[in-house]
Amino acid sequence: MTIQRTIELLGIPTVLVTVEPEESGQARPPRALCPRGFIAGHSLGRPNDEALQKWILMDALGLLVGPPRPGEVVTRDYS
Repeated sequence: MTIQRTIELLGIPTVLVTVEPEESGQARPPRALCPRGFIAGHSLGRPNDEALQKWILMDALGLLVGPPRPGEVVTRDYS
């Protein structure tokens, strides 16, 4: 998360996609998305599921239009 914070200080907005919302929230990233029920290594879903991966990425990018919310992790279902 330190890299994310450094990038933000340069004026480039960032979004963290995480499968560990409690741990990530403690680091207070500016913006974070947690796809509920996913595991480490598969934070964007199943391999080769382009539609699901695009859906998650679009939701993550959608967080960029709002103000930073340090420490808040947006959790969404993708079932």
